Amino acid sequence: MPTIKHCPGCPYREFGPAIGPRGDPTSPIVLVGEAPGAKEVKKKKPFVGPAGDVLWKAVAEAGLHEADLFITNSVACRPHPARPRVGAIRACQGRLAKDLGASPRLVVVALGTTALRAVTGDSRLGVTEARRGPPFLSRWGLVVPTLHPARVLRRPSERPLLVEDLRSARDIAVHRS
Repeated sequence: MPTIKHCPGCPYREFGPAIGPRGDPTSPIVLVGEAPGAKEVKKKKPFVGPAGDVLWKAVAEAGLHEADLFITNSVACRPHPARPRVGAIRACQGRLAKDLGASPRLVVVALGTTALRAVTGDSRLGVTEARRGPPFLSRWGLVVPTLHPARVLRRPSERPLLVEDLRSARDIAVHRS
């Protein structure tokens, strides 16, 4: 995994390294998360902590394979103290655009509200409301909003929603390819 540099204006550069994407950069499906956690910083790749465990089980249950996906985050650095601030999301927009634009995408799965807002640029959107409607078109492909795996970790009863959305992303990619 190549090392990436901090984005210009990154407010988190003092809190650790920037964590790059993982997976197949040519995949028609990209998963966009929020930001790296402590385990991700330690292992230098996204979704390797407890939320990653939830995600990869849901991915498998949805009939997808980790090797067939491209995974990145809205913010490449670990936020301090918890969630990324709007300034960090803006600072990372160029890097996220590069990740998303590296290959034609059919489906962008926004894992949580932070990812949804970063992908769409709309600070008013929330995942709970966005999930109620059909996937919508963005400059990167069709956006499938879903719950962040960390939320599912705290609310296991919502796991079927994450799996359902990942299945929807899989089906869209198959029908559009």
